[in-house]
Amino acid sequence: MSIKAVYFDFDNTLYDYDGCHRTAIAAVHDYCALQFGMTREAAAEQIETARRELMADMGWRSAASHSRVIRFRRFLVSQGLPVFPYTTLLTDLYWNTFLAEMQPEEGIVPLLLALKREGYFVAAATNMTTLDQYRKADRIGIGRFLEDMITSEEAGTEKPDPAFFAYVCRAHGYAPEECAFIGDNYRLDYLGAEAAGMHGILYCTPKLEAAGYRPGEECRMITDYREIEKNLALLKNLEK
Repeated sequence: MSIKAVYFDFDNTLYDYDGCHRTAIAAVHDYCALQFGMTREAAAEQIETARRELMADMGWRSAASHSRVIRFRRFLVSQGLPVFPYTTLLTDLYWNTFLAEMQPEEGIVPLLLALKREGYFVAAATNMTTLDQYRKADRIGIGRFLEDMITSEEAGTEKPDPAFFAYVCRAHGYAPEECAFIGDNYRLDYLGAEAAGMHGILYCTPKLEAAGYRPGEECRMITDYREIEKNLALLKNLEK
C-alpha cells in the first residue's frame, strides 16, 4: 500500500525543544531568585519536584501533565508563595522566553515543501497542550506548511498509546499503513507508531544522538532534513 500521509512530531523534531526549554526555565529560576529571595538552585529543585509530582498525579496519558500553568502553581503553593499574580507571571515569562528562542530545524521547510509537491498529506501530531503547540508553529512559521496539527489534549491520550495514533489516522481518513510518522523519541514516536500499524521513522541528528536520543537498535532514520532526495527515497521504499 502506498504512503499517503506523513506526520511529524513537533518538539525536538521541527525545532530544538531542549535548547529553548533550558533558556526559558533558566529565566524563571533567575526571576524566582530575584523576586522570592531563594537561590536559583533551590528554585530549580522545587520546580522540578512540582513537575515530577504533576506527572505522577496526572498520569502519562494526560496532556495537562505538561501544563506550565499547573506546574508553576504547584511550585508556588509548595513554597507558600502567592498563586496570584505569580502563576501567570512565571508562565508568561517562560513561554515568552521560549518562543523568542525558537528556530525551525535546518532544512525542514524545504523538506515539507518537497513532500507536498510529491502529493503527501503533511501534518503534525504531538504530545502537549493545544494552544502552546499552535503558538510554537506560528512562531517559527511552520504552520503554513502543515495541513493540520493534532495534540494529545485533543486526542485524549498521549504517545505511545496506540489510541493516540488511531485518533490521528481517523481524523484525516487514512489507514495506519498509509502513514509515516517521523519523530525524535524512539519509544514514543518510532515504536509507538510501529505498534499502531504506521511506519515509524526516527529523526536523530548528531546533537540529539549526543543527548541520548538514539537507540541501540537499528531502525529507519532521518539524520538531516537537507538530504531531501534521500529522505524522499526512504518514504518511497516504504511502499515496496
